[in-house]
Amino acid sequence: MGYLNVMEHHVTSRENSRGYYTAPWRKARICARFVLHPELTQRDRYKHLAASLLNDPSVTNRLIGQAIAHLQGKNHQRHLAA
Repeated sequence: MGYLNVMEHHVTSRENSRGYYTAPWRKARICARFVLHPELTQRDRYKHLAASLLNDPSVTNRLIGQAIAHLQGKNHQRHLAA
């Protein structure tokens, strides 16, 4: 069982999971980290993960865009709190 399949099973098997916290959303957040930090894809582990997410039909450009905005917003909030 691959890493992504385990991640999907873990998220969907929770009985009281939140609606937005689905496997495609988690995968999109991982892709967003790769977009915001392209140096991560130079590591072999992340290169393999990025290649598998690239072929995943559940991760859409729209979801990745939303995840990028989400991560940038969290970073902006940290700067405001400091």
